[in-house]
Amino acid sequence: MTTVSSRWTGTGVAPGTAVAASWRVDRPIQLGAGPLDPNRVEQAFRDVAGDLNRVANRARAQGRRAVADIVAVGAVIATDPGLVDAAWRAATGDDPLHGIHDAVEEYARMLESLPDEMLRERAADVRQVGRRVIERLARTGSATPTLRRFVLVAEDLGPADLLEHLGQGLAGAVTVRGGANSHAAIVARSVGLPLVVGVDPEVLDLPDSTSLLVDADAGAVVADPPYAEVARADEATARDGQRRGVLATDRGRLHVTADGQPFGLLCNVASDTEVRVGRESGAEGIGLLRTELPFLHADRWPTDADHRRALRPILADTAGWPVTIRLLDFANDKVPPFLKDQPAGLKALLDNRDALAAQLRAILDAGRGVDVRIMVPMVTTAADLRAVRAAVSELGAPAIPVGAMVETVAAVTAIDELCTVADFFSIGTNDLTAQVLDLDRTDPRARPELTAHPYVLDLIARVVTGARLAHRPVSVCGDAGAHPTTLPLLLGAGVRHFSVACARIDETRYRLLRLDTAACAGIFAEALAMRDAEETATLVRQRIGVTVP
Repeated sequence: MTTVSSRWTGTGVAPGTAVAASWRVDRPIQLGAGPLDPNRVEQAFRDVAGDLNRVANRARAQGRRAVADIVAVGAVIATDPGLVDAAWRAATGDDPLHGIHDAVEEYARMLESLPDEMLRERAADVRQVGRRVIERLARTGSATPTLRRFVLVAEDLGPADLLEHLGQGLAGAVTVRGGANSHAAIVARSVGLPLVVGVDPEVLDLPDSTSLLVDADAGAVVADPPYAEVARADEATARDGQRRGVLATDRGRLHVTADGQPFGLLCNVASDTEVRVGRESGAEGIGLLRTELPFLHADRWPTDADHRRALRPILADTAGWPVTIRLLDFANDKVPPFLKDQPAGLKALLDNRDALAAQLRAILDAGRGVDVRIMVPMVTTAADLRAVRAAVSELGAPAIPVGAMVETVAAVTAIDELCTVADFFSIGTNDLTAQVLDLDRTDPRARPELTAHPYVLDLIARVVTGARLAHRPVSVCGDAGAHPTTLPLLLGAGVRHFSVACARIDETRYRLLRLDTAACAGIFAEALAMRDAEETATLVRQRIGVTVP
């Protein structure tokens, strides 16, 4: 056991805090095991496939369909003839387990070299299957830690590594490799399990049963944490649980403000996990489905098939919901490698008609039976919308609403003309505020509360007024829609539909139910005469009395 606290930083990809004993799931085994019957290799692969299928079936029975599908991929890989044959041949050598390890690694590297991004992602699944096969053949270690509560520690984790330990004391996870879009991260978010990735490999040397603090909100991992830190973590977890419980009691209430004005509350999503959380939290639909996140590391434009693979798990559980799908928004801090030296943003998509058509075809195909709307990002002129409408028409698709994100000053200036083309509007407060105040989106000073600046509020009022006169619905999908300072101002400006992060739905509902639109309108009028966002925020805090638990 360590006697002095050790600290590492990483990236929290599934929020939360946990303190429990460490258990390394992929601790190296002795590979020099002597002769091995090759027939045992085939049986080991079949056994691993059976294990993974059982985990997948259990997840499916619990309603986690998308998670089950992810685990089932591992079961399919465990029956891949090419992989099994390579391992079988390796088992005939003098050091069979080492040979199998090398054969699996070679197979994984082969996948990583392929141009298809989805196939490259399967490399991690291959390694997870190989590890399980070798562990089964070596018959070393315990499949489940003999601990009441534990944190999984590994170089990399597969989704099944998490799922098979749920309900058996699993409290959190730490990995050296992995990212926010990895399968393990998706599963962790879906089950509410804190996960920190990108931690120094030194963490792998911890003896099992070391006390480990995992703070995914801060991206921190602490071995043998001081008592004071453990106490703070426990208190924070307890407070957060109590707060979430209080906020959740409003689920199911009619969405009307304190003075009886109806409002709409939707969610921003990029994964099927967020859809599930949004439904549980009582969202009324998806106001923003981000489509670019799966392709931020791509080396080419996504194909129809790429888009369908990304969309189908998300749309699978949206029956009865309106779903607003935003076209690829490769801009600002979201530019993939193949656009690094080229113009990005909406212009890049409109200039590549094949890429635009591929995404539209996928949306129309995957969205069959779903109330889908198409939203165009970074619009500056009515011509932008007309180009997308023309592309939709060329596909011979039935009438489908096409709207614009208003996140540029140019779009606000052209709002009257845009109203003749757009079916709906969504105000992107993050980018609009950054442009008005001349801040880069990645600038630490670019915070949601800056939308309270009178210059920004004036532009929002112009959009709301123009849309109302043209009978076009308008919503807000930026972070300001959930911020305690800016939410009352948006309500006062006339906004009645808000799309927010899934984790903020309950809190946003709590506030809206207790706000008075007339009072908010009065504060908004005064705010337009303020000097800056800070002065406006002070005004809101003084005049609005909604206190959230």
